[in-house]
Amino acid sequence: MSSERKALLEKAYPEVRSFCCGLGLVFEVVDLRWGIRNVPSGDHEACEVFLEEIQRCEQMSAGPTFVALLGNRYGHRALPRLIPEKLFDALLSKLSKNPEGIKTLNQWFKKDSNAVPPTYVLQTPARSQPRRNNGSTHQVKARGHHAQLANQVALCCLCFLSVFWFFLPTVTEREFERGLWQNDYESSALLFVREIPRQKSREGPKRFAKFMDVTGDGLLDAEAQGLLAGLKTRLFVKSQKILNLHSVELSRGSINPKCKEHAQYLDSVCEQFVSQMKARIGAAIDSLGRRKMWGTTEEEEKMDGLVVMEARRHIAISAELCRGFHGREGLLGKLCLAMWESSNVRHRPLVVHGGAGMGKTAVLCKLAQEMRGVLEARAVVVIRLLAACHPQKPDIDHVLHSICTQVCLASGLAPPSPLTVSTHLELLRFFWDVLEQISQQGGALVIVLDSVEQLADQHHAHKLRWLPVDLPPNVHVVVSMETNSEAFANMRFKLESLGSFFEAERLSCEEGERIIESDLRVSQRTLTCEQSSAVLQTVESSGCPLHLKLILSVAKRWTSFTPLTELRLGTSTQEMMSHLFLMLEEKHGKELVEYGHTFLTNAELCDVMSLDDDVISEVYRYSLPPIPSLIRLPPLLWVRLRRDLQDHLEERWTDGVATIAFNNKRLSEAVSAHYLRSERRGRSLRILAEYFLGRWSGKLRPASLPGLSLLLSDRKVPPQPLWFAPGLANIRKLQELPYHLLHSGLWEELRQEVISKTQHRGKGACGPCSLPLFSCSKYMDCTETGLIRDALVLMKPSLCFLEGHMEVSLFYSELLARLSSLNSAFPTVIGRLCSQCEEWLLKYPDPILIPRSSFLQQPGGALQHTLSVLRGGQMIVVLRLLVAGSDDGVVEVWSMLDKQLVHTLLGHTASILAVKVIGSPAHCLSLAADGSLRRWSLMNGQQLFCIEEAVPIDSTPSSVHLHLSEQLLFVYTRTQVPPPRQASFTHCRMSLVTSDPVSALASGEGVAAGWGGAPPEQQSMLVPPAGSVCERLPVSSEVSCLELAQNKRLLLCGLTSGTVLIYPLALPQETLCIPPPESLCRVLCLTAGTKEKHLAVAYEDSVCLFEITSRDNFPTVEGPLEKFALPLLHAPLSAMALLPDRRLLYGTSCGEVKLWDFSRGGDVSDLEPHRSGVTCVTVSNRGAHALVGSEDTVQRLWALNPLGFLFEGVLSAAFSETDRFVFTGSQDRTIKVWDVASGNLLFVQYVYSPVVRMVTFRDGFVAITRQGAIIRELFRCPDHIGPDYNPVRSFRAQYRVTSREKDREGPQTSVSNLQDFNPTQLNLNLVGMFKAKPSSACVML
Repeated sequence: MSSERKALLEKAYPEVRSFCCGLGLVFEVVDLRWGIRNVPSGDHEACEVFLEEIQRCEQMSAGPTFVALLGNRYGHRALPRLIPEKLFDALLSKLSKNPEGIKTLNQWFKKDSNAVPPTYVLQTPARSQPRRNNGSTHQVKARGHHAQLANQVALCCLCFLSVFWFFLPTVTEREFERGLWQNDYESSALLFVREIPRQKSREGPKRFAKFMDVTGDGLLDAEAQGLLAGLKTRLFVKSQKILNLHSVELSRGSINPKCKEHAQYLDSVCEQFVSQMKARIGAAIDSLGRRKMWGTTEEEEKMDGLVVMEARRHIAISAELCRGFHGREGLLGKLCLAMWESSNVRHRPLVVHGGAGMGKTAVLCKLAQEMRGVLEARAVVVIRLLAACHPQKPDIDHVLHSICTQVCLASGLAPPSPLTVSTHLELLRFFWDVLEQISQQGGALVIVLDSVEQLADQHHAHKLRWLPVDLPPNVHVVVSMETNSEAFANMRFKLESLGSFFEAERLSCEEGERIIESDLRVSQRTLTCEQSSAVLQTVESSGCPLHLKLILSVAKRWTSFTPLTELRLGTSTQEMMSHLFLMLEEKHGKELVEYGHTFLTNAELCDVMSLDDDVISEVYRYSLPPIPSLIRLPPLLWVRLRRDLQDHLEERWTDGVATIAFNNKRLSEAVSAHYLRSERRGRSLRILAEYFLGRWSGKLRPASLPGLSLLLSDRKVPPQPLWFAPGLANIRKLQELPYHLLHSGLWEELRQEVISKTQHRGKGACGPCSLPLFSCSKYMDCTETGLIRDALVLMKPSLCFLEGHMEVSLFYSELLARLSSLNSAFPTVIGRLCSQCEEWLLKYPDPILIPRSSFLQQPGGALQHTLSVLRGGQMIVVLRLLVAGSDDGVVEVWSMLDKQLVHTLLGHTASILAVKVIGSPAHCLSLAADGSLRRWSLMNGQQLFCIEEAVPIDSTPSSVHLHLSEQLLFVYTRTQVPPPRQASFTHCRMSLVTSDPVSALASGEGVAAGWGGAPPEQQSMLVPPAGSVCERLPVSSEVSCLELAQNKRLLLCGLTSGTVLIYPLALPQETLCIPPPESLCRVLCLTAGTKEKHLAVAYEDSVCLFEITSRDNFPTVEGPLEKFALPLLHAPLSAMALLPDRRLLYGTSCGEVKLWDFSRGGDVSDLEPHRSGVTCVTVSNRGAHALVGSEDTVQRLWALNPLGFLFEGVLSAAFSETDRFVFTGSQDRTIKVWDVASGNLLFVQYVYSPVVRMVTFRDGFVAITRQGAIIRELFRCPDHIGPDYNPVRSFRAQYRVTSREKDREGPQTSVSNLQDFNPTQLNLNLVGMFKAKPSSACVML
């Protein structure tokens, strides 16, 4: 059936693989007969391997597991490798009258007393080597001997039906029995049977061997054909529902794909295979209840579900290690006693340490198991085996978050959320708080962390600052680490007492005997006395459990007749590893064993080894490939190697994919050190990089085989697209490709394929895909790579807030808003990245804001690090330590070297008034508003003493002072005296920034500034670039307000002296001036009408209307044309807007909103007031709508006739040029876009700072934030918006809808969730969320 196998490999498998990838499934084909000539002929272990692989597929597969191809050959009937003792004795009894048969049987089989029960083992002249493809001459001879012996034994045993079926069935029939008839074959199996209608007369016996069974004389094997007919009859009767029967006439004893009839037959087989596989897979997925198994960008499981899965995985590994655990009773007793004695008092964590391979993991697993049985039902036991992820090192944030979630779910506490643990520091505080809450509730908690030295370097986890040293009652933390690790040195520094340290010592002889006996009992094996003594004598010298485990993995294969001289026992762990590697190389070849270290799936391993020319040359050293144009590694070779390594390998499930990895860190490191030398490591990494790039998919790769010239062959490796389907990413490529490109030195491919591609950055921006960027900065001298890495770090708050599931559009827009200014300076990588972002956003089908400038914090610059300290309080920096006290009474100690939190000092109950560091710097003092003065040790974070009532309670920081002398401590208190009012500025300057075309903005605070739009077409050296300061203008007094007449290019400036300055932007030195009024009142606000024909100036006591005209092409101001006085008790005007019909809409600092009509002699209309001061009044370009916003986070959009609807949170607003949209900047640090006609919310963008001023610019707007950033964006909105579009899908909030129509008496209010989104009149409640979570920061420059 080789032709059918080749057709399936070329046509059917790729189509089914693509179908599975689109569903998030991994399609893996294990054809153990492909690429091997006559596998069962001389290999008596093949049947065991085949049946074990069928069982493995049944355990792993979510869909079909067995595909059977049956032609006209029954197959070789080889002797079994193992015969049970009772059956062998029965054979001898039946051969009692045949001395020659008894002699032959005893010659070929020897009794193995090490098996339980004893078994007779077949002795072969020479064990076939799979890597030689069974091409040696002695194997052909062995086949004849085996056939003769099989016939003799079978003839003697025909009277026993069970014995008959034990010897006669081929491997094929046993596979059918296991894969078809022992399970629900209708849903898990496919069956293809080929029949020959007739035999041509010219087809002689020589051609029988190609497709039928023949005897040693070359004649047709009638017995085998009879057995085959019986098997087919059985299949026709039992497996009719899954049977695909084909009748094909062979051509010269084979299938010729060039023949039309045969080509149609092969196409039919492939079509049936594809259609039936798709149907079975679809049914299996429907039964599982989900269609995406891995790689999906949609959140299909909640975080608690993922944590439960992770906890179960660690518990399962722990239970597996406990099964073979023996000894260590003394160490376990000491740990349990220490935990019992410290249960009711505050205590220290416990540390188990020892050398590598000393069994620390097993001890902690057994301890966790014992604690579950000893503690009460309310107790929570959490175990994390950190070395189980080797070589990937777990991040401390992930570990702590997982532990907190598990503990909270088990204890009924609120689990961590993005709003509470968005930073590492907040996660630490949450973890420590959970420990305290569990203790206060009276519950018991045991946290077991194994191999803490395996933590990743993020946040300097090895310094163990995250580990609390003062645990509350009933809360226990047990950790393990290697004695020679950095983590152990730091732990000894943190814990002064040796009572918390427990060493895992060497195994005793008695413990070794019990471990050997238990392990062999599970494997149904034993050892002779001589073998057992040799093992114990060898292990006694090292006393290492890992050493004993390696020996036992080899000893399980010893027979009772294995000579002691052939036992390879290394005197140390390292020597035993070398012996293990040598034995594997002798059986499988060095090239195959080298790939045992890779952490790939089974399918990936076969693909990668198929691309390695050294492996292919080793495999086909003694025979040519069956199909020279299609060369791959025979899967049987890898399955054999994996079978021999089964005691040392494990399958790790990540994102629904099972990868193969060593279960011991030290063994994995030994394999890498033994095989991956510099040259070999680079070649392996390069092959892996090319594989995940998809470089050889569908292409011919050169191959150099012994005895052949250069050969071009297809290796049949699958393609590697980045996206299998919309929203379904190739997770394996995202995980593996950056690492292999980086470590293989393929810098250019790394820059072009990973760093400069938005697709790689858009999937988990600050998650696994950004980790290679941090590694790149260590090895690559690339400024652009570092800048992109820093940009992703700056984006991490957004990702954390959205729980790691940021919309791709938000990611691209934020990345563009941070990097666009670097586009021209770094065109190779950053320029390409920005172009891809902009191109993607322009094609986005929903409404979107596209950044045209860098308005978010850019990477690079003087800012090196930001410390997220607690809010308020006092701060001091002494000798690389920063001590900060907060308003919450917490004192934090930071290291300025690694920017990490060292200690959190808890004890005060009110805000910190003062902190001092003393003792160079060993101690610190903290004085709080609760009246207490405390002294702390900065070495271990412990309180040394406390003085109560050192100062009056509720003192303020300005009323106390700490002073230190050599031996005395002085605490001064004083009465606070309000300082005198400072005089106003006598001289201020204005900064003006312009470019052409101009979009100038203005900000108060005593400085006016304008920011440019697009750069001019012809720019000279004298013209500054857009966005930079080009001129500074002096003013006579403090600037109180600014306004911009954009069409007439005028900058209007109101001063506290009452003067109004008008600057033509074309000639800023030609200043116009409106003198102050007689009362010399200050200017409160300015506004120019939408037509810019009039100017309204609001003073403290009046409002004046001026006309803006021009003379000789130069602007002039005439008036005042109109004026109205404000009442004495009238609140000051805070914002106003002038309508085209000379009506003035203004708001006051008390929330009043009025409409004054100059044309009607002062007609006044009162609009609905706000509860606090009005901050923004904006009118649309055509005067049909006006938006009023206030400090009470309420914004109202008025359709001036009739009234409109209600928005919230606005600080600034601007209408688009067509008046179709209105842009608003809100206190919740967002920019919102609204449809004026319908009131629909179209888009929400988070910009990290409130927008205080906006002006229309082309198809978008230009705005300024409270932090001074300039925002210039283009708004793109399609003509049709889909009904499923939700503009607030990336925000975690509720909203309130409040509307008022003209024909209704009052407002109507309703509350809804985002799932029932009604885009009309939206109120995002984000302000309260951010107020509840302050974010104070200490910035280092």
